[in-house]
Amino acid sequence: MRIVKSVQTKVCVDGSLMKEYILDEPLTPAFLAFLRSFGTVKEYPHMKRPYFSFEQEYFISIKGFAGDTSVEVRYRKESIDLISDYFHLLLFYSRDGEQGIRKMHGITDSIRERMNIRQPKG
Repeated sequence: MRIVKSVQTKVCVDGSLMKEYILDEPLTPAFLAFLRSFGTVKEYPHMKRPYFSFEQEYFISIKGFAGDTSVEVRYRKESIDLISDYFHLLLFYSRDGEQGIRKMHGITDSIRERMNIRQPKG
């Protein structure tokens, strides 16, 4: 999966950045399973269209409909410069299964380390 187009970008009230993307293929159950390795996935299959949300604390949240090519990604304002490519990386490494999960965990740990360096000591 890859991003074909960025449809909309806006700054939210809390300062986070929301981007809506169009993907080259629909969001799959396999991608949602991949996301579970990095945060909380909530699925709402009882809705007319099966909706899901993903939350990775201090990183990003993703919302959309399973089987759709449109997705909304919200980036945390405190670390936007560190996480701006994170969704792209999730899409890229999701095709690699367990190896992709290990690679993404390494990337995630590296980003967290840089986030922690920024935290004021006190």
